[in-house]
Amino acid sequence: MIDILDKPLFRVLLDGAIPFYEVMNSFGIRVTIGNLPSSVAGFTYRSKKGYYHLILNSHLSYEAQCRTFVHEIKHIVCDMPKISYIVGLNMQRSSFEADADRLAEAVGQYVARK
Repeated sequence: MIDILDKPLFRVLLDGAIPFYEVMNSFGIRVTIGNLPSSVAGFTYRSKKGYYHLILNSHLSYEAQCRTFVHEIKHIVCDMPKISYIVGLNMQRSSFEADADRLAEAVGQYVARK
């Protein structure tokens, strides 16, 4: 698995010296918390203008939103530059979704230890 914590985006986020939304804007990522169906934790897409939009479900707990955030950031940093994919249903069984889930869990454990 890619050591995503060494990626510039995660180094800056974990450092905490720069406010969250400034970090996201500098990397071209727009984060929105919205009213999504309970079956959708979140999703990411790239707009025609080149911005990444990361949408999190407002009905999730803070911890679940954080895990979903890391999951979607993994797609932005690692997957989307290699493969372009569209929002689809039942993609949770694909290998890149499983990898993102494992990474989100690992990052959560890493942050909890700090």
